[in-house]
Order: sequence, then structure tokens, then C-alpha cells
Amino acid sequence: MRAHSALALLLVGIWGGAASASSTPAGKARVLWSGPEGRVEARACQVQSAEPQSFCLVWTGKGAPVSENIDGLPGSVATLWQRTRPKPGDAPDLLFYAGTGGVERCGDYVALRFAQLPHFQKIGDCRQPDYPPQAPPETGPFGFGLSIPVLRPFGASDSDSVSTPVPVIWRNGTFALDAARLKQNALSFVSLGFEGASIGNETGAFMWETRQNRPGQGLPTTTQIMLDLIFKGHADQALSLLHNSTNSHFDSSLYWSDLCAILVADPNWKMLMHGVLPGAAQIEEAARTGQRGRERTAYVH
Repeated sequence: MRAHSALALLLVGIWGGAASASSTPAGKARVLWSGPEGRVEARACQVQSAEPQSFCLVWTGKGAPVSENIDGLPGSVATLWQRTRPKPGDAPDLLFYAGTGGVERCGDYVALRFAQLPHFQKIGDCRQPDYPPQAPPETGPFGFGLSIPVLRPFGASDSDSVSTPVPVIWRNGTFALDAARLKQNALSFVSLGFEGASIGNETGAFMWETRQNRPGQGLPTTTQIMLDLIFKGHADQALSLLHNSTNSHFDSSLYWSDLCAILVADPNWKMLMHGVLPGAAQIEEAARTGQRGRERTAYVH
């Protein structure tokens, strides 16, 4: 497995009125949005970019057209959110996502505001939108649920990721963790039992594969359960569940510290989680003891 993490955040939420993503050829215009203020199209750029493939988001209205170049493959363009009525705060009037593809699955978020001179704001990022729709903007708070893909902790046979959603809002011109919507109810007794059994079965199979020197699939289910709890603000419950569900020959403390090290090492942790996520201090403390790049046999003794 690669030694670096890809803690890239994916936005959950094509909100009410959002357009479905579809392929946008660079040479063909497609209307993404239209309203009283004008319309936004994805179309070929008037000035050729240095990138072999690129396109532009173009707003046309009463004033001069405003354009934003999107480098990379045209990929998919979607309208993620549109303002339907005046609302307080600095949320944009429109928010688009353009996926550029590639191994890192990165893209561009493009916010458009009509106040004063209409202008685009582009945020290049590896945080992808995920679907389906959430509450429409006229009835729900402005915000998205980010899904955080992270490389599996060491012991996997590949670099596949698992993901879990966390809620975010737009604040000071970018995305911020929405602490008010973050913490959800803890798992029920029945759910804890089911998740614990899943962890026990997977870590048991992992130990058998390790001792037989057979390639395995790592610990994706265990990691998924851990992330789901951590990013709901229940790091303490995640750690307890891990310790209580694994065989004594599986080093759950080492696995936990490695997982925490993966999370904390990524820049997105500081941008969104540090000082905001319940349990963040616990994760950061465990990460200090984690050592990246372990061999898969290190979890088994």
C-alpha cells in the first residue's frame, strides 16, 4: 500500500434543483443553469489553455460575460447547489463541480456570486461530490455532507479506499466542518453487536491469511466501521468496539494508531477536523504513537 494517505473529501449533496452530472465535450456548449441573472454554460474556451483538454464555465447576463477555465479532462460537470431565496451569510448563489478524473480523482468546485460584479471562485480539490440529493436549500441549511476516502491502514493488498460522510457548510469562502450537524446518535446495542461481529470475523480472517502467507483484502470493513464512528464524533466508542471485538493475537492498538496517523497526516485534517471534530484530540494523540509503513504481519502476533 502506498505510504501516503488520500484523505480526499467528497461532497454529498446534489441539493434541490441541482442538475445531474453528465459528460461535457470540450467543443460543445451545455447550459448548466439559467435564471433572471443570466445563464451559465460549460463550453469551449475562447483562449486555448496550456492543457491539452480544458473547458470553461461561462456566465452571460446583463453585463460582460464572466468565464472560468477548468483545466484537465472535461469529465462531468454538475450544479451542486443554487440559491432560491435571499439568505444570510456568504454562501454562493451557485456552486458547480467539475471532475477532472485521474488517479487522485480530483476536480474543481466553482462558486458564482451575483452581488456587485458577478465573479467565479474556483477551489481545486480532491473532494468529490457524492449523491443522492439531500434537503433542498429552501428548507434545509446550506451545507453538504463530505465523504472522506482514506487509504486502508497497512495490511491491505492494494490502495483501495473506504469512505464516510461528514457534514460541512460554506464559511469564509470555503468549506468548514458543520459542528452543529455533526454528532449523531451512538450506535444501538444491536448495531454495536452486529458491527463487533463483523470486525471479529474480518480480523480473524486477516490473521489466518497472514499466518498462511496468503494475499488478503486487508481490513476494509473494520476501517469503514471505525471511520463511520470517528467522523460522527464517537472516537471513544470506535476504540472500545475495536478492542472488544478482536482476538488477543491481533494488535488492535497498533492498528488504531496507524489509522489515526493516516487521518491526521493529511492536510484536510487540519483544515476541517482539528479543534472542531469531537474526539479530534484523542485521534491526534493516538497518531503520535502510530508509525506509517508497517508490514501487514505487524498487526498479528
